[in-house]
Amino acid sequence: MSIASKFAVVAILSGAGVAAQAAPVTYLGGDNNVSSLAQMVNSTAAAAAFLSVAGNLNTVDFESALPANLTITGGVTTNNSGCGALCGFNTTAGGQYFRSLVGGSATFSFVNPVDAFGFYVTGLQTNLVSQQTIVYVDGSSVTQTINVPSATDGGGAFIGFIDYGNLIASVTFNATNDIVAFDDLRFGRSENNPGGPNTDVPEPATLALFGLAFAGLASTRRRKSS
Repeated sequence: MSIASKFAVVAILSGAGVAAQAAPVTYLGGDNNVSSLAQMVNSTAAAAAFLSVAGNLNTVDFESALPANLTITGGVTTNNSGCGALCGFNTTAGGQYFRSLVGGSATFSFVNPVDAFGFYVTGLQTNLVSQQTIVYVDGSSVTQTINVPSATDGGGAFIGFIDYGNLIASVTFNATNDIVAFDDLRFGRSENNPGGPNTDVPEPATLALFGLAFAGLASTRRRKSS
């Protein structure tokens, strides 16, 4: 193989490394039959793990107007679900408002793209309705789907993910036929990307291919000079 061909191989592999997209890192916890955040032990543990990695993110607790960098389509902000904890409730300490969603879906759109997103959802009956999901398109135009953890009989859950370095413009929560509430949103750019702030990290297999390509190039040069 000529040196020009070797360089072509390296270029192709470099492109593959940039395009490689790992699955999102998820932080999920669910609790059955709850009526307050204090009862949501698994959910709050998942939220704490998410925030410890994601770092300082934007917070929306629905106690005031939405920030200018977020638009939500679907649901209504309220302090009364109409059917008690079975249909969801506030999870903000000292607060009372939340976003109520009667079936269907809610879409969160961001002025500045994000790679980290999470929130509490209550009023779940995953034993009675179709699988609820979080859906978004990552930086490589691949649609990612995250299933809501099991939470029955008016249960609660935390759903969070970090998709390092990707530019995510919107996230959709599909509640299917359930009546639920969501609260205490967190969104933004994660601070603790292992590859550096907001950068894509080539997968190990791709890095290994880089090494093989450069080794072949060095071998060719040695033969030419001998």
